[in-house]
Amino acid sequence: MNWGPVRSVVLRNARVPAALADGLALREHDAATGLALADLAIGPDGRISPSSNAPAIDLGGRIILPCFIDSHVHLDKAFTVRRTGVPAGGLFDAVQLSMADAPNRSPEDLTRRMEMGLRMAHANGTAALRTHLDTQAQPCASPAWQVFARLRDEWRDRLTLQAVALMALERVDDPDFEERCHQIAELGGILGTFVPTGSATADRLDRLFGFATRHGLDVDFHVDESLDPNAIGLELIAESVLRTGFGGRVVAGHCCSIATRPEAEVEALVAKVADAGIHVISLPHSNLYLQDRTPGRTPRLRGITLVHELRAAGVPVHFASDNVQDPFFPFGEFDMLEVIRSSVRIAHLDSAVGAWLPELFLNAAAALRLDSHGRIAAGNPADFIVFDATDWYGLLSHAHAERVVFRNGSVLPSGGMDWRQPFESESR
Repeated sequence: MNWGPVRSVVLRNARVPAALADGLALREHDAATGLALADLAIGPDGRISPSSNAPAIDLGGRIILPCFIDSHVHLDKAFTVRRTGVPAGGLFDAVQLSMADAPNRSPEDLTRRMEMGLRMAHANGTAALRTHLDTQAQPCASPAWQVFARLRDEWRDRLTLQAVALMALERVDDPDFEERCHQIAELGGILGTFVPTGSATADRLDRLFGFATRHGLDVDFHVDESLDPNAIGLELIAESVLRTGFGGRVVAGHCCSIATRPEAEVEALVAKVADAGIHVISLPHSNLYLQDRTPGRTPRLRGITLVHELRAAGVPVHFASDNVQDPFFPFGEFDMLEVIRSSVRIAHLDSAVGAWLPELFLNAAAALRLDSHGRIAAGNPADFIVFDATDWYGLLSHAHAERVVFRNGSVLPSGGMDWRQPFESESR
């Protein structure tokens, strides 16, 4: 299909998730799949309008989804695997490889790799992205934060970008932690911590939320990235939120160890997470790659959180990319369709794709406070993706490299292969 310029056009017979369509006239709504037919009119201003007399293109029932929200990535580490190699073991080995590579992250190196990630995400249909940035030094002295601030400004008309200052939870004990929080707030960032097993205490978490409250910061955790049932960081975080009354947004990524807790404990733990209003992000690519990883041994256990149980209790759950072509996951290309396809299969979402898939968009938008994203709505910019599929099975059975991405009512150019080229000069 040759699209050409498409502003001031009507896309007829588009198949859309009804739960994500606002202000559109829906027909043939299938309650089982959650899909309905609609006509999408794109005005000359690049926004969706309820109706139009403009020329029409018949999509023949092809699926349209809103542009993606990738809520947990690591732009500062992306595409380093050719320098670091892959870990022999699990998470600890990946951390060691990444730390050894940190001196190579000059502003020029960070710019090159982070821009490549943004180009990939944008071309694949992502409209909003939250990256974690390793923040050993004070944020204002961090090359990663300096590069991010510039890229956020340069890309503001193409991608909504957020950044999390990622540091070990033990940093809360440092005398300069207050200043760290001040700088994060000044940079428009989110307070983030990695919670190793055994590092979370009630006192540390209460103080963390106290700092976040004083500086108006939301908090985004890496927690329980382990299959150790003694990793109880998520439970302690929930208890601290409830105890302190923290009013900001709390996001918890990974949360794998809950799957190894005794079944008798799970229901009460999940209820605490729900009561605390915590958003949980499952990151199956990295977790399945790293958990129970031992050379020469087939993994017995798999790293995924209890998405069904959490969702049933009212916890907003969704999925994200996490690592791309680094020692934590040496594959990927910032494509949320790939993540969704993997998640449906790995987490057995297939029996209710029509309910799960729209919810993933809405939950990702809520976690990042981006309420205008994740919907196909009259009056909103025409930001969506057309796929050559007419049902969920067709959508989730193919990579859809030839998808058509609309941003502000215009079709993005395919971009060719230049933005996918590996950094061949960085091979080990």
